[in-house]
Amino acid sequence: MEGVPKDIGRFSRIIGLDLAKKTFKGCILTKEKNFEDRKVITGEMDPDGRMHFITEMVKAGDLVAMEGGTSSFNFARELMEYLPATVAVLNPGKLHKAFEAQIKTDRLDAVRIAHYVRDTKKSSWCTVEVPSQEESELRAIINSYNLAKKDRTMNINKLHATFNQNGIPLLKKSDLQNNSDRIENIARYLKGMAIDDACMVEARITLIESQIEEYMKMMRRALMKHPEISLVWLSIPGIRTITAASLLAYIGDGSRFYSASQLRNYVGLVPMVQQSGDYNFQGNVSWRGCKPVRKNIVQGAWSIESLKASCPLKDEWDALAARHKRKSTIAVHVANKMLSIGWVLLRKKELYNGFGDYSRLERKLREEKMSAIDASMFPELN
Repeated sequence: MEGVPKDIGRFSRIIGLDLAKKTFKGCILTKEKNFEDRKVITGEMDPDGRMHFITEMVKAGDLVAMEGGTSSFNFARELMEYLPATVAVLNPGKLHKAFEAQIKTDRLDAVRIAHYVRDTKKSSWCTVEVPSQEESELRAIINSYNLAKKDRTMNINKLHATFNQNGIPLLKKSDLQNNSDRIENIARYLKGMAIDDACMVEARITLIESQIEEYMKMMRRALMKHPEISLVWLSIPGIRTITAASLLAYIGDGSRFYSASQLRNYVGLVPMVQQSGDYNFQGNVSWRGCKPVRKNIVQGAWSIESLKASCPLKDEWDALAARHKRKSTIAVHVANKMLSIGWVLLRKKELYNGFGDYSRLERKLREEKMSAIDASMFPELN
């Protein structure tokens, strides 16, 4: 078909979707008219509306394309479950420049998505993998945990400010980190309505802390359900429950990454590169990618500095420190090493053995309350 890539010509129709919270817009292009026609449809995003679209509007041989996002992942899973149609979820971070325009509406976005997959070779689509239901649920738990941690910090700061406002400036935030210390300091230093205000804030902090612990339990259960993945990551120094759960939720078994460098690029720990003719510029780390993994893996890398035992990652840190590299630069470098090592170990189905034995991993599992994890696939732990 003239002007249409060959791999697109095999589809009978192209349907581009733009999803909103309650409704969606669709643009249908048909093969009979060389995908030059345009029919715009509207639907509801509630369960009945999505099922109506799946059963009444989509046919075998169709290509359905949409931008990636929370609602689109769920919609895409439903489409793939019920239909033999091809579903493409596109990376919104790579589409925004292609879709830049003075006029932006849901209708036009649906048309642009349909035209994008029509005019682009399938191998060049900027797609993202649709996470499984289990992965989506674990990602939601991790996001809720992060929000709860921020909420706890905000309320600790509020409680600390209450003491400052009442003439107790020497009390530190570290003195308010556990329930008993908070109650003791409130009773000792505050009076009148300040006590009532502080007690309500303290009650919120205690509730948030109980929620944080519940999120931790859910993450532990997820890790224990997939020991073949979680034990590999946990065997690497600097990686504990939260980081391992993030890696499980967003990377899985690593099979969708064909190289360690692709994984590092996905996380967003590679430098920006600009090339044009003789011009070749390599900048700082892009910080564009999977934020939950990037944040946690870099935090884990920082802990390598304080390791007392020797291992290749610790040696790497010390060697870079001896060259007077900035610690933030070293942390990013070591985080990249951790990701690369993890990707290789996942493929080989092996544990990290940089310490010469696995006693540190066994101790870590006890500390993280995961001693009961099934380690039968790793005989070196038995």
